[in-house]
Amino acid sequence: MRSRLLPTASDSSPLENTVQLGSAYIIVLEHSFYIFNKQRYLQDQRPAPSFYVALERYMASQHAAVVREGVSAAVQAYEEAVATAAHAYEEAVKDFVYTYQGNSLA
Repeated sequence: MRSRLLPTASDSSPLENTVQLGSAYIIVLEHSFYIFNKQRYLQDQRPAPSFYVALERYMASQHAAVVREGVSAAVQAYEEAVATAAHAYEEAVKDFVYTYQGNSLA
């Protein structure tokens, strides 16, 4: 199941993989509850395991690709912002230490 939900690109970060799986799991779980409730209400004679039915429907829909693309874009933007902030912090600390040691930045 994991291999079907994760993006095919091997350069995905652990954060992106975690968010992808979490997003898909929440969507599938919500839909499986809907299926379970519908089966219970209709009192189906042969109820199928609602989680697997929901997973198959999700994977067959265009929503899976849209969620993957949206999560990938959001995670990449987040990782870029974190990397930029970390670099700016390192530069600020380096400048502070340099100035503290009695040197001039100019």
